[in-house]
Amino acid sequence: MKDFFPEHLRKDWLLHVSGFLTWFLISFLSLQNIPSKQEFILKTTAFLAFYICFAIMVANKWPVNAVKYKLLLTSQIFIVLGLIAFDKYNVAAILLVLIATQLPSMFSRRQAMFIMMSMSLAHFFIVLDGNALNAFFNIIIYFLLQIFGFSTIEIVHREVRTKEELAAINQELLATRYMLKTSSERQERLRISRDLHDVIGHQLTALSLNLEVSSHKVPVEYKPLITQNLVQAKNLLTDVREVVKEMRNTEQFDLAATLQGLAGQLPDCTLDVENLPDIDSLSLKQQLVFCLQEGISNAIRHGKANKLILSGEKEEQRLILLLSDNGNSVNHENISNDKNKFGSGLKGMQERLKPFNGSVKLVFEFSGCILQISVEDSFD
Repeated sequence: MKDFFPEHLRKDWLLHVSGFLTWFLISFLSLQNIPSKQEFILKTTAFLAFYICFAIMVANKWPVNAVKYKLLLTSQIFIVLGLIAFDKYNVAAILLVLIATQLPSMFSRRQAMFIMMSMSLAHFFIVLDGNALNAFFNIIIYFLLQIFGFSTIEIVHREVRTKEELAAINQELLATRYMLKTSSERQERLRISRDLHDVIGHQLTALSLNLEVSSHKVPVEYKPLITQNLVQAKNLLTDVREVVKEMRNTEQFDLAATLQGLAGQLPDCTLDVENLPDIDSLSLKQQLVFCLQEGISNAIRHGKANKLILSGEKEEQRLILLLSDNGNSVNHENISNDKNKFGSGLKGMQERLKPFNGSVKLVFEFSGCILQISVEDSFD
């Protein structure tokens, strides 16, 4: 049962049950004492068609601005207006309020007000029977109820959106903290290796040279001691150089391990790495970490993804990385692969990868999105 119903339906069950009961009671009252069997069948079909459209809409937490949802909404409007025209109990207009509750997920406040006013105007002409004043007051009551229903759901959507934005910001802060920690560790290792090489290494080199010169000037009985000290100084210099070399080699960090460690800092997020080729350029790996971090954050924030897969392939010096997720497919109207219409995140990736002749592309799928990064791994 838990998996059958979407999470938002389980959380807002009272709201959706009240909508169902409203539809059921209006249907029950409107279908009472209908003398014609044909009229009864037509009205029953209309009420069922309305609820099917309504149910499809509410089953999607955030209906995207797509044609199919607009068609469903338009169908509901015409069905209700048709029911109002043949409603002798004057209760079918309550269903306009249910329509108004669906508007915040697809339209701005100005657009929604225009739609509600248009519905109310059509309602007015349908019920106008010669007494315009009575019809006006009758319509204005339903219009205010529509505004109330719209405002209530708009507030709910705004609160949910704010919570999601705060959660996304928190995730980005966790990821940034991890990146700063690893970056500071690498910088500290680099600083120590430089100090060892520049200070101790030079001092030991000077000591070795002085000992070698001294070995030619001291009396014969002191030469074995000088030679022994010279060997120890050279061995110590060799050890220091090995330590410096090892510490600098740690700068060639594991890209996969770094990204998996970053994903591990985010709640309910997993990153699987498949067939990731070796990357020669250290500077390229550093920029890829930032780009893929942005890709992970976008997948979680916009697509509500919790599982990501990173894969790649390399042809000569051209490297192609694919970051796919299991989130909701992003609307083509909202994100474009046109470089002139890139969002700040994609623009930032493009700018970071420009020195490596890189390009960034989003591939939209039925379930999820793929971030495709193509660069040249021929730079040091």
